[in-house]
Amino acid sequence: MVIKKRSHRKRDTSPTLVIKEHDNELTMDDKTRSESPVPGLFRSSSPESPVPALRASSMLSSSTLSSFDYDMPNVDSSNMSSSSSQVSSKFTMFRKNKAVKWILGAIIKLAIMFVLVRVQRQRKLVDDASTNDNTADNTQQLEQLYAMPLPTTPQELSEVNGELAKLDPEFILKWAHHHLHDSPELGDSHPLVQATSFGPTGLVILDQLSLHNLLDTIPVITMDTLHLFPESYTFYETVQSHYKSPLHLTITKPLDMIEEPILSKAEFEESYSSTLWKDDPKLYTKVTKLEPMQQRLEEWNAVMWITGRRRSQGGERVKLDVLEFEPYPQGSDMYSSAAKSTSPFHSSKGRWKLNPLAYWSYDQVWSYIRDNNVPYNSLYDQGYTSIGDEMTTSKPEKADEGERSGRFAGFGESNKECGLHVDFDFEAAADNKLDYQEEKEEEEAEPEGAENVTCDIDKARQGECSEE
Repeated sequence: MVIKKRSHRKRDTSPTLVIKEHDNELTMDDKTRSESPVPGLFRSSSPESPVPALRASSMLSSSTLSSFDYDMPNVDSSNMSSSSSQVSSKFTMFRKNKAVKWILGAIIKLAIMFVLVRVQRQRKLVDDASTNDNTADNTQQLEQLYAMPLPTTPQELSEVNGELAKLDPEFILKWAHHHLHDSPELGDSHPLVQATSFGPTGLVILDQLSLHNLLDTIPVITMDTLHLFPESYTFYETVQSHYKSPLHLTITKPLDMIEEPILSKAEFEESYSSTLWKDDPKLYTKVTKLEPMQQRLEEWNAVMWITGRRRSQGGERVKLDVLEFEPYPQGSDMYSSAAKSTSPFHSSKGRWKLNPLAYWSYDQVWSYIRDNNVPYNSLYDQGYTSIGDEMTTSKPEKADEGERSGRFAGFGESNKECGLHVDFDFEAAADNKLDYQEEKEEEEAEPEGAENVTCDIDKARQGECSEE
């Protein structure tokens, strides 16, 4: 007898999650739940489970759930409102607290300042690097320039002018200063002097001397003719105030018959006349400009003087070189005492004239003045382009006229120079000065109210004399 054992299948007692999808009831055992692509999505719905039941709210496929609803636990809304109110109250108090606001503002300002300082330091490093490169280049250029001495022959003068024509005014001035002020034979004299009427070009040169620390050793001289515009006298004070102590400014006055300074216009007219400027322009130039300047240059033992002439000013200046040699004029004391020397440019035979801005244009000059805030005579704002004595200076009649077209009106186109830069016959001017002196003495010797009476003997006897 064969007894067959009955097989017993083990009963699956694992809990089953019941999910309702619409009206269909679906079941999923633990095994299927563990293989779900969304871990932890299905949980037990037993009462012991801390997780609320999960209900599908949309279509459920065999592998994923597209969406579901989750029953949130009940939360006390009054507690939430109270907490929110407390946070809002603290924030309002924080916002209204002035001390906190001040601290935050200070922190922000410090942060901004820190950033700006860092940026400024970086820029300074870049600028210093660029400046060092430029300084090195300038130093090398100056060393090469200093090796070029003052010329002793016309050929050398031509070569030197060829080199100077390529340079900026800074290097031209430093070159001249180097050769004249480093010479041991000059002692305490002033071998290099700037002569100026404070026109635009002269002001640029003056500013360059100040910028490169040369005003301490280069004095500035200007000639007061006693016939300048009131604005020009005011500008004297402006210049001295602007450049202050480094500026050694000397203002000369016209010289009388015995070469003593004349201090007022009335005194000048008494010594000469009120119309000397048009009766004898050369003598007027001699006593108001040439003699006073030459007197001071001799006292200083000046070897070179700096001028503000430029080629673009036209007239006799169109072929101007940077460096010129001006022989002492015939008839002057300097000419008669000239030493015999093989060099045509010996200091006993004349003086050097330096024109640092010889190749600059009128627009270049004024661009420099405006860009560097250089003070200038207020008359230029009124339309004047060149300023001298009040009676010989006018505004240009046309906009396209030359820069100096308003100077010496009525004296002809060939007489536009101020007199300092033309060949001057000192002997003839001295004779004219003596003539003026004799005429003045005769006028002073004649009694006041004297009348010229012509009367012959016969008429005189009869009492019939005529007055003329």
